Amino acid sequence: MKFTNYKSHLILSIFILVIFAGCQRDDICPETVDTTPMLVINFFDATTREPRTSVNLTVREAGRDPLDLVLYRENSQSIQLPLRTGENSTQYEFVYNGPIYDENGEVVEDEDDNLETNTDIIEFNYDPEEEYINRACSFKVNYLNIDYITDGGEDDRWITRMEFLVDDVVSDNFENADEDDEDAITAHLNIYFE
Repeated sequence: MKFTNYKSHLILSIFILVIFAGCQRDDICPETVDTTPMLVINFFDATTREPRTSVNLTVREAGRDPLDLVLYRENSQSIQLPLRTGENSTQYEFVYNGPIYDENGEVVEDEDDNLETNTDIIEFNYDPEEEYINRACSFKVNYLNIDYITDGGEDDRWITRMEFLVDDVVSDNFENADEDDEDAITAHLNIYFE
């Protein structure tokens, strides 16, 4: 009888050991691991070629709900946008002097605000390439052979010129960027406007 009880404890101990042996601390992806990159865009003055802050820039994926915004009235010299990983393209609306929305998605009319909004639609085309990282982080996607198509719509274009600085959007594009190097790549794409 004691031998059977000993066997039961031994089998139970081995079973528990096998269960916990499968759990590892590396099941969480560390923040230091390069994952799917965002598209980094810098803005410049079209005439002087000096860095310029975007003006109340609102960005949303084309065809989405007005409140489903990626950026809302952003005033920055540089932005980051996600690209679709399971598609060959992502289309965004870039709204210059983007309107103010209320909680229902309606444009708030402001009598003091005489700013004219202008929407350019940019379609980014690319070849997504999955790359395995590890068990915890799974896969990341790099965007190869990236290019764009622009449409100014009925209100013409506010973007004067666009220039890709790289052929591929990958997580290590800025790995060798030196702060003292004036020619260091700090974005994937430059957008110029008046």
